[in-house]
Amino acid sequence: MERARSSSVARQAGFTVIEMVVSLGVTIVLLVAVLTTFDLNNKVAKVQTNVADMQQSLRVAQDELVRTLRMSGRGGLPLTEPPGFPLPQGVALQITDNVAANQFMLAGDAATRILPGTDVITTRGVFQILYQTNTSGALQLDPPSDNPPSGKVTVLNVTPGGTNQDLSPLIDAITSGRSDAILLASTVDDAVHAVVMLDQATSTVTGTTSVTLGFKVTGSGLAASYGKLSSGGSFPASLRNVAYVGILEEYRYYVREAHAIAGDLTSELAPKLARARFYPGSDTPYLADKDDKNKENARLDLADNILDLQVALAFDSANGGARKDDTDNLGVDDTILETADGKDDDWLFNSTSDKPTDGVWTGAPAPAVQYLRITTLARTDKRDFKYQSPLLTALEDHTYLGSDAANTPVARSYRRRPLRTVIDLRNL
Repeated sequence: MERARSSSVARQAGFTVIEMVVSLGVTIVLLVAVLTTFDLNNKVAKVQTNVADMQQSLRVAQDELVRTLRMSGRGGLPLTEPPGFPLPQGVALQITDNVAANQFMLAGDAATRILPGTDVITTRGVFQILYQTNTSGALQLDPPSDNPPSGKVTVLNVTPGGTNQDLSPLIDAITSGRSDAILLASTVDDAVHAVVMLDQATSTVTGTTSVTLGFKVTGSGLAASYGKLSSGGSFPASLRNVAYVGILEEYRYYVREAHAIAGDLTSELAPKLARARFYPGSDTPYLADKDDKNKENARLDLADNILDLQVALAFDSANGGARKDDTDNLGVDDTILETADGKDDDWLFNSTSDKPTDGVWTGAPAPAVQYLRITTLARTDKRDFKYQSPLLTALEDHTYLGSDAANTPVARSYRRRPLRTVIDLRNL
């Protein structure tokens, strides 16, 4: 009896094979569920990281554009200066709409190839300090004439109102030997201005209290380029006294057609929003006349994976009714009209039917510009192979076809986002 009882107890100890198989199966199911959840979370995290990086690129691009474009025309530059600079080849703002293929920001530099179909926007203005002059007859022309070859203007470190102004940017321009563009704004009329070339040889610095800027109106290639930006395209005969002086700058923003393999146009597209700085009104990159390596100023990358840059301008035009038509602030004429298809409204470059040469934009007097709208389109850095973004159809007046490279299955495997900002052109 004792032996039988022991045998029974032994048979009851441990797990049976079936129990082991069942428990192992349950464990495997749980592990698969955990790993699947982990893998899903990992994929979601990667997608969110890529989207966050894309949104950061959009923010960087827009912040740079808004900061600079808002200051367009600062110092008295007009939007346009017919007949030399009508729309869209303006003075304060210049827009190259829907660039054709094989165009370069800098001629002969393949690294500055512009992505076809995108816009290029050029802005000019005094983006640093706008100096007030405070001496009667501060402008000295040599010789005094309606079309002088050279001259001088003096700036003190204290404005007529007694406010200090930092002369160090002017001093640096003189001592560094740069051929900067100098904007001279008239005391009589804000619309009268001249753009001249800084001449270090005739400029003087008196400590930190006074600077006399010598300048050339004619002579060198840069002086000729600058002169075209003056009122009427040459030194104004009525400019005899100067109210404001500043260093005029020019920046151009464009989408650079970069590729995964540099120089290989058949490799995957890796476009970038780029900024180019040129001497105003010229095709010479800033400082490239001093050192050839400064040609890189024509291709400073600001943000990665920017697929498109589009620009539109809002006017107080006759399409929506000009505000001057009545004395109240009511009705369509007192708003900026935009139609669903972009036709016959107050926005230029928001429809393929818009032509900047139409009388509604160029009539006399020309309608006042109100706003500038920039739209940037970005994509993620990496593809999501199980994702297809919606087909691109249009951004402003850039129409996308179903057969375009941007709408191929490979291109659509990237997540894409547009961002639009309206800028108040406070100086125009």
